[in-house]
Amino acid sequence: MWDRRFNDRARALRIPCSDKDGAVSVSLRTMLAACLGGVGLVFTVGTAVLLNAEAGGRMQGVIGDQLHQYADQVADKLDRGMFERYRDLLVATSLDSVRSPDASRDSRRAVVQRLKDTYTDYAWIGFIEPNGILQVATDRVLEGMDVNARGWWKQGLERPYVGDVHDAIVLGKLLYANRAEPPRFVDLAAPVHAEDGTLLGVIAAHLSWDWAMEVERSVLGQVDKARHVEAMILAGDDTVILGPKELIGQRIGAVSATVADSAAIRTWPDGVGYLTSTAATQGYRGYPGLAWKVVLREPATLALAPVREMRNRVIAWGAAASLLAVLVGYLLAGWISAPLRAMARAVREAGATGGRPALPATGHYAEIDTLSDAMRAYLDEIREGERRLKDSLGEKTILLHEIHHRVKNNLQVIYGLMMVEVRQLPKEERGRARMEAVARRITSMGRLHEQLYMSGDFARIDLGEHLLHLCEALSDLRPNEAVALRVEAAPATCSLELALPFGLIANELMTNSLKHAFPEGRGGTVTITLHDGPDALVMEVSDDGIGCAGGLPTGGIGTTLVNGLVRQIGGTLTFDTRQGCIARVSVPKARPAVPALPEAPAQTMAA
Repeated sequence: MWDRRFNDRARALRIPCSDKDGAVSVSLRTMLAACLGGVGLVFTVGTAVLLNAEAGGRMQGVIGDQLHQYADQVADKLDRGMFERYRDLLVATSLDSVRSPDASRDSRRAVVQRLKDTYTDYAWIGFIEPNGILQVATDRVLEGMDVNARGWWKQGLERPYVGDVHDAIVLGKLLYANRAEPPRFVDLAAPVHAEDGTLLGVIAAHLSWDWAMEVERSVLGQVDKARHVEAMILAGDDTVILGPKELIGQRIGAVSATVADSAAIRTWPDGVGYLTSTAATQGYRGYPGLAWKVVLREPATLALAPVREMRNRVIAWGAAASLLAVLVGYLLAGWISAPLRAMARAVREAGATGGRPALPATGHYAEIDTLSDAMRAYLDEIREGERRLKDSLGEKTILLHEIHHRVKNNLQVIYGLMMVEVRQLPKEERGRARMEAVARRITSMGRLHEQLYMSGDFARIDLGEHLLHLCEALSDLRPNEAVALRVEAAPATCSLELALPFGLIANELMTNSLKHAFPEGRGGTVTITLHDGPDALVMEVSDDGIGCAGGLPTGGIGTTLVNGLVRQIGGTLTFDTRQGCIARVSVPKARPAVPALPEAPAQTMAA
């Protein structure tokens, strides 16, 4: 017993195995290796997640600050550049060769031409008389033209004026005949007054928008081209006036309206997320500014690529460390489990031979020594308990043998005393038949105890063998030699609690057939069959006698006894009287608990 129990525990150390419930048990080596590897993997994933969150946020802030600095630089250069052009016109209006009422056309033309030659981003500069007629212009372009319809002319008559970016198709064809795309200009105008305050005219200039592109390139030239940073300039209404061709003329205020100290990731109309920074122009000194916005954007995937690369490296190194931890855990678990496996082998070998396991002495660590000592003490206790159990079982077996033997003997004594009394009664005495019936029932119980005594198994009874012995005892009741008793009983084991009522029922049914089925010397056969089915235990007592055409006899003691016993074992009793008489008792394998004997019979038959 003890070696089998420890053998089961030893099998738990195998890798892997399934227990009776289907659950898979894992070895200590596998478990420790998986735990160390899992801890390393969890640490790696956690580090990668934290790195992605923390470093990603920091990297976004650093790159956003850089973009914002570039945007501020572009905005500042735009303001300073516009201020210089604004100041150029104001200086030109103060020159005597321009503001003098006696100044000639040639002197004024020389001033504007020199100004254009000094700063080549001026596309055109002219002097307009108060009547709106262009008096002189650089390269004599459009001289004599009436410009009263021009907005910049009207604004320039009153005060210095700076106009926003616009297309100039007519002037563009004259100045840039070979250019595929129409040029764009920024308008500047300032009134010219004599010393006495008399309005002499307006100096106007068209500044080529290529100047703004040069400003953009001068700043973004500091940025690594691999970063793919794009710059845009927006007018006061958030319309793109400089930037990618597909965005020129579009309003993108939804992604650039917020002017902050850093950049943020925003989704643009193309559905791509960009790290976006916006800086507003503020004007410079006397130049009021045009409320332009400088927008710089960089694809978020490219901007945060260093974070992803760092995260991937952390994951790769962490995975390698996790594999190393698995290997270390596997080796460490092998060292830890070695004494356990040695103990398991000792227990298995002892289980095969039936001896006491010789547990090996180990000195790996204190816990295994404690376990080994505890197992030795436990094995000693189990062996001592087994010895006491065997001694107790032997004593109880002898006692049960003696009990069944004495019960059988006592029942035989009772049977013998009853038969002595029966023989002293006249044959016609009614009480004699009743006492004989009681004696037969006692004989049935006695034979059952005799069978128990002879078999040595006190828990199970061979019901088929019991019915065979019962038929042998009832052979004296046959009315004549022409009546035969036949038993067709398959082997069927059952408990004593079921065998005893079954035997009494068979006794009553067979006695009834022998008494009433063959009158006046008639011959025939009484057959008892037993079938052990998958769901029920079925017994039939049949005869080929005169049958029960007049109905089943009622009112007998045997009838009451049979019905009560059938109810006690949870079975059913049925009769078939078409050919002779067949009584069938069926007891289900799963029987509910029922009372021992009912008050009233459920079926009737003669005693």
